[in-house]
Amino acid sequence: MTEELLARVKGRLDLQQAQKQLDQRNMQFATTLENIGQGVCFFDADQRLILSNRRYAEVYGLPPEMIKPGMTLSEITELRYAVGACPVVPHDEYLAWCDAINSKSSPQDWSMELKSGKVIRVHHERTSDGGWVSTHEDITEHRNAERQIARLALHDPLTDLPNRAALKQKLDTLLEQHQKQGTQFAVLCLDLDRFKEVNDLFGHHVGDQVLCLAAKRLCATAVGAFVARLGGDEFMVLAEADASYAAQLADLIITILSEDAEIKGTRIRMGTSLGVAIFPADGDNAAELMGNADAALYRAKADGRGTARFFEPQMDKWLRERRALQRDLQAAISQQQLSIVYQPQADIGGDVIGFEALLRWNHPTRGNIPPSVFIPIAEESSLMIEIGEWVLREACREACREAAAWPRKLSVAVNLSPVQFKHGDLDRLVKSVLIETGLEPERLELEITESVLIDDLERAISTLGHLKALGVRIAMDDFGTGYSSLSYLQSFPFDKIKIDQSFVRNIGLSQSSAIIRAVIGLGRGLDLPIIAEGVESTDQLAFLTRESCDQVQGYLVGRPRPISDYAKYVGRAEDVEQLARVRPAISARQEQSHGADSRQNSGIG
Repeated sequence: MTEELLARVKGRLDLQQAQKQLDQRNMQFATTLENIGQGVCFFDADQRLILSNRRYAEVYGLPPEMIKPGMTLSEITELRYAVGACPVVPHDEYLAWCDAINSKSSPQDWSMELKSGKVIRVHHERTSDGGWVSTHEDITEHRNAERQIARLALHDPLTDLPNRAALKQKLDTLLEQHQKQGTQFAVLCLDLDRFKEVNDLFGHHVGDQVLCLAAKRLCATAVGAFVARLGGDEFMVLAEADASYAAQLADLIITILSEDAEIKGTRIRMGTSLGVAIFPADGDNAAELMGNADAALYRAKADGRGTARFFEPQMDKWLRERRALQRDLQAAISQQQLSIVYQPQADIGGDVIGFEALLRWNHPTRGNIPPSVFIPIAEESSLMIEIGEWVLREACREACREAAAWPRKLSVAVNLSPVQFKHGDLDRLVKSVLIETGLEPERLELEITESVLIDDLERAISTLGHLKALGVRIAMDDFGTGYSSLSYLQSFPFDKIKIDQSFVRNIGLSQSSAIIRAVIGLGRGLDLPIIAEGVESTDQLAFLTRESCDQVQGYLVGRPRPISDYAKYVGRAEDVEQLARVRPAISARQEQSHGADSRQNSGIG
């Protein structure tokens, strides 16, 4: 009797423990069900809801209290249809489709776009008793993001035109189609004339509006054609037409894009140059057609802009040579074909105060290639970063090596490219070079042009500030040739202004003389030294002396040569013959100028 009682008590306790564990697991299950991000529902074999979570109702925009256990699938779908959270097919047709899905034993996955615009992803699995369990996830934002990403991959975000990738796809389609048909189509490559001037004068915001306007005009003009923006101010048009129609379309595009634009009350001059290649005469693949249209565009620009040119075989010779130079320039870095020469800078009395480092390229077969030819090629690629770093390091190293025997510490000026500001870590580079070479920071002068500031003024000013904090000096080169030089002098405390040689070359013209006087006066007012470059004659030097220009640079002072050749200028060598020729010329002009001033002051005519 006692044993039976104990067994019953034990059984009762075990049952209570099992029930407690079951209740705990049910609570855990319910908590988990309510906290997952997907809607979940369980249906029995009679298509009646066993249970669901709140998210299941929310996915379809229904109040959770409306979905209750025991409701049929048909009743729930009626609620969904009432609020538009349903597919576009009728209710009965949708239920029949659900039956077909449920008849399959394997798990099913699908995404469905609803009338409300939502996109729902569903995972459906049969249960052993003939019912099913399914999860429902709102992927509307994800799908929209995918569509946006897919669109961005093929469209230019500024103009909303197809981009280069989309153009390539369309071009491949046209090639396949017209190869089969044996028909022609035209590739028109164009860019906007003087677009850089628009950015320089009015800023990139206005430049962007000009690009958008050009895109609209192109689409309105080339009706039925495929219009794409390749980047910058370059566009391409694919027209399923022969050469005759392409010529008419090209003329019409030039006419329409030559009409002035009015943006925020400002009238902006527009224009375009255009190159045309015809399939199959000018190429039977995408790369050849685009390249030949580009070559024709370059010819149009060379012929005076505002015109169209059709491709001719000799046109791509220049492009081939340019690409060959780019390849050779890359090899020139590793093969040590590049070198630096130095041009002395002197004060107005003739004493050398420093040197400007100038890059030279001695090509193994072409000989000396001018910087005006290879520097733009380097700037169009990443080569300028590597070359600029090499020039800076080599110039500082040579200045230190030669300076050991100099009685005076002279400065070395190094030009910085806009590309280095855009893509290079300049302050880190300059700091490491100064430490590595041992050159005193105050002896390094970095020359920049206005184009450095135009592209991103805030970033450029920040970079210049970091450079100046290192102790180096910053000079503005080619002053007076840009549009906003004066405003940039307000934005950053430069250490020197350099008058462009184009003004010195035309010093006999009243306009150039007036500009030089104004710049020198500006420097005096700002307490900034002024250096004039391109001084080649004693007449030019005499004018600059009379106007109290601080420093000069040019062939009259010295030609670009290896730094060791100029030891005589700084007292290391005893032969000071060349320097002696410069100083008397300067002194003579100074005396003439002083005498003239004295006669004028005393009234002598």
